[in-house]
Amino acid sequence: MFTVYFDLETGGVEPHHPTIQLAAIAIDVLGVEAGWFEQKIAFQESDADPEALQINHYNREAWKDAISPSASAARLSQWLRPYASVSLTSKRTGRPYNVARIAGYNAVSFDLPRLRAMFDGSFFPCEYLCRDVLQRALFYFDEHPELEKPYNFKLSTVAQWFGLSADGAHDALADARLSAKLHRAIQERL
Repeated sequence: MFTVYFDLETGGVEPHHPTIQLAAIAIDVLGVEAGWFEQKIAFQESDADPEALQINHYNREAWKDAISPSASAARLSQWLRPYASVSLTSKRTGRPYNVARIAGYNAVSFDLPRLRAMFDGSFFPCEYLCRDVLQRALFYFDEHPELEKPYNFKLSTVAQWFGLSADGAHDALADARLSAKLHRAIQERL
């Protein structure tokens, strides 16, 4: 069984802002990274918030080989195949098929809708139930009211509260890895 932690970087937080980077890592049952995926996504700079691009380390040279959102989704779908460890049965055909178990930080409300949109009606190779590490962190602090909470619940802040380095934050691959490490750190404290 694998869990695929994913992250998207965007050219702003509003729905009309473009998705500019997609990354994922596959973690096995022992907590070992079994593989990684990273893709820069082509977009129009004029559609993005300049502040967001600066935060997300955007520069034209790094994005010179960027590809369309749909091509990025197709590449991700191909990469996910060895990590598709959730068995489902088609309601239409009755045939079994596998999809990937996914997780991320603030993924349910932010990243997952954007990821689904990238597939634009084509087969979504992931389980629709996404494990959200932000929600697990919130529950952790609810379960331990004696602890002083982080001053905010951004990924880097919560990770640092748990003693993790947030170097490279706002890079999709770094954030996917940080989400997995944070999830493990919370589990180890239970």
